[in-house]
This record gives sequence, structure tokens and C-alpha cells, in this order.
Amino acid sequence: MEQTDIRGLDENVLTTPERPQFLQVLCILSFIGCGIMLLLGLFGLRNLFMTPEEILMSPNIQALKEMSPESYQNVVDSMEFKNISAITGILFPALSLIGAILMWNLKKTGFFLYLAGELLPYIIIAATSGFASMTHMGGMMEEYQSIINVVLVLVIVFDFVFIILYALNLKRMY
Repeated sequence: MEQTDIRGLDENVLTTPERPQFLQVLCILSFIGCGIMLLLGLFGLRNLFMTPEEILMSPNIQALKEMSPESYQNVVDSMEFKNISAITGILFPALSLIGAILMWNLKKTGFFLYLAGELLPYIIIAATSGFASMTHMGGMMEEYQSIINVVLVLVIVFDFVFIILYALNLKRMY
């Protein structure tokens, strides 16, 4: 027999929808990924407080100049956008994290925040420094360039796979 409270409401009406296990797994993986990206973004914030000359005079960049002049030139060209890169390195992982938290709570708006947090960095990179800037540090480790390229491709693929998987869960959100 179903219980009713004093107002005559059925207790089943007051329960919140259950979060699907698949969505829980996606969100937990997103929490981990966004956390790692936020930590990496924090390291990038130091560029806000350094002049382009200070960055270019660092031993790693000087070694890059010797090893791969083309990669060094990519670094020099990207100095124009160093502040944008530093800020977006924190802003967009935070936006993705907020979106994942909202989706954890079954809020559909979280998907759109997550989508923006995942796609806008690619648009900004393409509009500012270009995709070649994503691999410019690979010149410091030429023997690892193919590994760096594979990792970048995997990151892009994972971003799009997660977007699709979250989109499949939209019907469970309100």
C-alpha cells in the first residue's frame, strides 16, 4: 500500500529521477579530465606574469632554437597570444567542469556549457595562433614528435566522443 503525506501527495511523485550509471561514469571521467586540465592550466598562468622576452630566453626555448628553428619560430609567433592561451587554459576546463557537475545533477544546460568548454578552445586556437602552435614544443623532442601528434589526435577524438556520449544522455536530463 502506498503511503501519502498529510497533503495527500504520493511519495513517488516527490522523488528525483535516477542518474543513469553510464552518465555517472562519463561525469566521473570528466571530473578527472577537467581536474587534470585545470592543473595544467594553472602552470600556464605563469606566462601572464612573464614578458615574451623572458619566455624566449628560457633554456628550453633556447635549446629549441638550436634544434628546430621552425618550431622556435612557432613559439615566437605564438607569443602574441600568450595571455589568451593562459586564460583559456583555466577558463575552458572550468567551464567543462561546471557543465559536467550540472549534468551530474541531470541539468540539460550542463551539456551546453560542457560543449562550449570543449569546442571553443579549438576555435580560439584556430583563430589566433593556428593548430601548428599546439605542436611547437614537439621540436624540443623531435624523436617524440609522432607520439605528441598521436596524443593530440586522441585528445581531440576523446573530446568529440564524450560530446556524443553526453548528447545520447540528454533525454535523461531536464
